[in-house]
Amino acid sequence: MQNSLQKLTKKYSLITSMALAISLLTGCANTFAPVAAEDLVSQRAQQRVDLLLDRKYDQAYEYLAPSYRALNSVESYRGRFGDGAKWIDPKVANVECPTEDRCVVKVKLKVLVVARGFGKPIDSNMSETWLKEDGQWWYYQY
Repeated sequence: MQNSLQKLTKKYSLITSMALAISLLTGCANTFAPVAAEDLVSQRAQQRVDLLLDRKYDQAYEYLAPSYRALNSVESYRGRFGDGAKWIDPKVANVECPTEDRCVVKVKLKVLVVARGFGKPIDSNMSETWLKEDGQWWYYQY
């Protein structure tokens, strides 16, 4: 009887150990599951528009494709922005990636024009192109 009880205990321990190993491996696989391109681009696009909203142009410049930054200085980029309008509550509304290295981002926002006769914000939409370059997603500035 002792012998059969020992065998049963060993089998139970082996089954328990296997179940634990499988659950650990499954947990690890889920932890390292790839993030969808749409989710990555949505996050980066929202970070960028938040920086632009706060007029942190030098930091927003870092989201531009390396190919653009190689040809254009941060001072040149900063000079593209004026004071004629103010963004209100820009939010990434949609991201579609027609190819594995190109996504189109739709941003909804309100624009307050700083001029006589424009007292209320105007609903607006922006369309942005994001490209994957060297394994990272970048805003394509043209």
